[in-house]
Amino acid sequence: MKKTRDPELTLALQEARETEDRWRGLATRLLELGDDAMDAQLLVAFRAAREEGVVPPDAGFFLVAHILTAMADEALTEVPRVQRLALELDLMEREYGMEDGCWQDDEEPPPEDWEALLAEYENACDEARAAFFRAYGEEDMARLYVEDRVCFHRRFECGRRFFHGLPMLPEHLH
Repeated sequence: MKKTRDPELTLALQEARETEDRWRGLATRLLELGDDAMDAQLLVAFRAAREEGVVPPDAGFFLVAHILTAMADEALTEVPRVQRLALELDLMEREYGMEDGCWQDDEEPPPEDWEALLAEYENACDEARAAFFRAYGEEDMARLYVEDRVCFHRRFECGRRFFHGLPMLPEHLH
């Protein structure tokens, strides 16, 4: 007696092969793109992976948040408010003789005007990132980034660990 394969199993295997072929084709096309086009295509691919449930929810969140944050950080230099504050901060740091934006004197606290300007600059960068998330259709991500940074980082880190394992160093967090 000849064994026959279950039709549902055959169909599932065929769908799995087709999905794998689509993802392999996408990966091949991504290798041929320039940086900006690659970022856009990665965003499309990562959203598809998230929406199709190819990865767990936090892993999908990480993929999309990671590429959007990288894209946003590149675009920050074009935001007028961020440009202006970066210039003011740079001038003030030169006035105070600071190197690499760090206060070097362990005996005295950093100047209050510098701390205030730094906080304003960081806030402007955060607002610009959130606006970037919104511009790319990620309203929930933008809301989390602005209103609940702890939750944003928890989801980002859980997703990152899905792919990379070890915890991220605190200095790499925004």
